[in-house]
Amino acid sequence: MAVFWILATSMTFVALAIVLVPLLRARPRAAPSRHDANLEILRSQRREIEADVERGLLPAEERDEALAELVGRAQDDLVPDAAAPAAPPRKPWIAAGIAAVAIPAIVFGVYLAFGNPAASDPRMIAASVAAAAAPSSADDAKIVSMVENLARKVRERPDDVQGWALLGRSMAALGRFREAADAYEHLMRLTPGDAQVMADYADVLGMVQGRTLAGRPTELALQALKIEPKNKKALALLGTAAVDRGDYAVAIDYWQQLAGELERGSDDYAQVQSILAEIRGRAGPMAKAAPRAPAAVAQAPAAGAAAKSITGSVSLAFGVSGHVTGSETLFIFARSEGGPRIPLAVLRTSARQLPMQFTLDDSLGMAPGVNLSAAEAVRIEARVSKSGNAMPQPGDLVGSSAVVKPGARDLKIVIDKVLK
Repeated sequence: MAVFWILATSMTFVALAIVLVPLLRARPRAAPSRHDANLEILRSQRREIEADVERGLLPAEERDEALAELVGRAQDDLVPDAAAPAAPPRKPWIAAGIAAVAIPAIVFGVYLAFGNPAASDPRMIAASVAAAAAPSSADDAKIVSMVENLARKVRERPDDVQGWALLGRSMAALGRFREAADAYEHLMRLTPGDAQVMADYADVLGMVQGRTLAGRPTELALQALKIEPKNKKALALLGTAAVDRGDYAVAIDYWQQLAGELERGSDDYAQVQSILAEIRGRAGPMAKAAPRAPAAVAQAPAAGAAAKSITGSVSLAFGVSGHVTGSETLFIFARSEGGPRIPLAVLRTSARQLPMQFTLDDSLGMAPGVNLSAAEAVRIEARVSKSGNAMPQPGDLVGSSAVVKPGARDLKIVIDKVLK
């Protein structure tokens, strides 16, 4: 920072010199003296006399008389005026003083008003370099920080219904289902009888239980459906729970009810019809199809997951294999290219499985309605986590694929970088 101000001051002094030196430099008087002016007049008159003689306007015999008269006048007019001392040139000291004060004041004033003085602070420079060099995980850290800040605020406002609802959705989107369940449990006490809150609570409880809706989640979904018979999430949850326990006839009934609430021809309607076809295939010839007239969606499970799953392999580059002991956690996840940073699907396993084959599909989604099969383009990333934390940490090993579409097969991902 000191170097910057030294350079700025030096440049200001140079600018002052450019202005003040010419301003204060002594200049000779530009006006001729009286003696020089009279001498020039007499010379001019002599030339006129010579010219008149040549043109015949003045007789030659009168030339000498005219010159003698001119010489007589010269004795009076050519008196030297050196006796009168010449006034020394006046230097503009006042203007120079104003310039010496005004120029630095204007320069530094404009910089302080419109510039960025803090940019020359080494700490700010270091922070800027670090920010520029930081990986994209900075976005994830920012999202997590915002959600944790929200959690602190709503705990201070236990009656804030909207705040607790937002916290539940945010925690679910981050895959922190236990905290999401706690938020929805508190929200249920604030909004007794709210069918949507019950359905959301059932959904995250199922994730907390290891992706099973048996028990309390099913009970909550049934309560929600009694309060609101057309609640889409409750219908989807109950249909999924019925499939999980092998009760295909009940599952078909719930999914047909959901299809009746969706708009025919929409993507969600097509997804539900695909799910129904799959269930009927499992149930065999005893299953009956009776689809209803559809309407709009929301948060039905992803359909065509098998068709839009992504498969591939993950391996370690030779240069980083020595950093892995096998006790670390391996994360393989898909992110929407150009979309939200929240992973669309996450597979968590042990690093001792490397090299390994993987499959990512909608069953590995982190939040309802956030589906791999619905994405336009995704990038698959693999990370060996030393801490087991889902958030990237220095020392983790990473690798990624090119941008692909859901349904891509046989991707090859090489983990070859160490996060700093």
